[in-house]
Amino acid sequence: MTADGVAGVSGTVLVVDDDDSVRQSLVDVLESAGIHALGASSRVDALACQVRHEPAVVVVDYRLPDCSGIDLAREVKDHDPEVPVLLLTGYASLDTAVAAVGQLDAYLIKPVAPQAFLQTIRNALARRGLVSENRVLVERLQRLNAYQALYDPLTGLPNRALLDDRLSQALAAARRTGSTLGVLFVDLDRFKVVNDLFGHHVGDQLLRQMADRLAAARRKSDTVARFGGDEFVVVCPDVGSSASAARIAETLIGELGRPAIVEGVEHRLTASIGITLTGPGAMNQNSETLLRNADTAMYRAKEAGRAGWELFDEAMRDRVVERFEVERDLRLGMETGDLVLVYQPIVALNSGQVVGAEALMRWHRAGHGTILPVSFLPVAEESGLIGPMGRWALDKALCELSAWERAGLVPSEFRLWVNVSPHQLADPTFAEQISELLLRYDVPPGMLGLEIVEDALRDVGATRQVLGALRHLGVGVNLDDFGAGYSNLSWLQELPITGLKIDRRFISTLDVAGETRGTAIVQGLVSLGHALGLTVLGEGVETPAQVQALELMGCDLGQGYHFAYPGSARQLWAMTSQTGVSADGIEVRWESPRSTAGRQD
Repeated sequence: MTADGVAGVSGTVLVVDDDDSVRQSLVDVLESAGIHALGASSRVDALACQVRHEPAVVVVDYRLPDCSGIDLAREVKDHDPEVPVLLLTGYASLDTAVAAVGQLDAYLIKPVAPQAFLQTIRNALARRGLVSENRVLVERLQRLNAYQALYDPLTGLPNRALLDDRLSQALAAARRTGSTLGVLFVDLDRFKVVNDLFGHHVGDQLLRQMADRLAAARRKSDTVARFGGDEFVVVCPDVGSSASAARIAETLIGELGRPAIVEGVEHRLTASIGITLTGPGAMNQNSETLLRNADTAMYRAKEAGRAGWELFDEAMRDRVVERFEVERDLRLGMETGDLVLVYQPIVALNSGQVVGAEALMRWHRAGHGTILPVSFLPVAEESGLIGPMGRWALDKALCELSAWERAGLVPSEFRLWVNVSPHQLADPTFAEQISELLLRYDVPPGMLGLEIVEDALRDVGATRQVLGALRHLGVGVNLDDFGAGYSNLSWLQELPITGLKIDRRFISTLDVAGETRGTAIVQGLVSLGHALGLTVLGEGVETPAQVQALELMGCDLGQGYHFAYPGSARQLWAMTSQTGVSADGIEVRWESPRSTAGRQD
């Protein structure tokens, strides 16, 4: 604010007039109003004064001894395009106004009334102030845009654009010097759980803490960048050796693993790190290849159990290519019919009758023969295909079950069991999807059973709701492979399941001489299941001795190669009419016998 109290009026005014009395009177008017003013009598003096004092407003007389006021205005504007230039003239002609266009901000007719002159100057100063403020704002905005173009707004770390630049520079330096460049791809393990349970605002605060730790733990020559989501990249010039890169990775894992407090809650995160190093001279590598290789190694670290690091090698690339091809062919398989369902009977041990079947996937992959689920389901889970494949299996199974029922093949109390992935069970609308499929194919709910594994029960609260809705429909639910994982006995009491399947590893001990622990475990599980009102099934039954042992223990059902290998619907219904024998009296051999060392379904 100036001396006269008018806001926005500040800066020096330069008055250029060769008439000393006129020039001095205008300077006096301005000074009396608290506006700092300077005088000049010629073009040379005016331009020198502009260079020294950078006036905010320039007032020029139309006629000067060494040039016209308009010519001087042009030169003043060349030095400072933003400075307002006012013309004083005794000629109020149209020619003067036209000549002034583009060079002048205003012109005043002599003689000039002091108040009119002051007001014009104040307006010019105010405009100059706004122009200056706008310029400052524009510059700030430009700096902000430049920053945001190169840095992540959440963590303040370099973003992918700046990472690409830094990595390219580091790679060029490695080529020049022959040094080894290391790239570490860092991924926070199971970070999605934090966002799901505590909200993204907590997740964002944790990401900032993790970013700060990475930045603090890096070497001075390293670049830490946020790649996206919960992924970071560390560029390590002149890393020396794989051992040095491994030590850096272990340091980072240790720093990220320290407890982090957000909103009074302690969080303990782990990280998986993939490492790749440039070869001699780094001539055949580029930034994209290095990032891809480090990413590949990071996923290998996750597969190995998380909270660790892996060093990239060419074998990893081959596995990635193979996994990509499997994923691609699986997608096609659901469309072309290469993915099929086969059925393995479930037998009542007290009568020997087929009372159900389990639907199992088989993949007739072109050029590879028949592929079992153990070989392709892990890829389906990693790629997100497990959801579509699970929906496909349910739709296919219920469609065929509906056709069997219409053909009069389904005996009373028969139930077809379909495996359900944790991904499907985590969907709160899953029970509604099952209800819609049952209605579409006109299948009674009691004819469908779903098999779930223990991994699907980590979020017991959400699972209980979905399972409760399924039981309300009348759909059966079995806990598969019971005893094979981290079995929680409270689940048997809390969750609305109808049965449990004893894992084949325990069943295989029933005919082993001197093996008493396995037998005791199976007997205990049968008794426990019955005490809870559950149907108990022994899976992986392969010998008559195992059948006899299960019968003596009171186990309800059996399933395994002793009864039949998984096969087609025709073989299934042939077996229901006469166990193990088709309608024409020929023995039913379903799939070819194979080693049973390891799960085959």
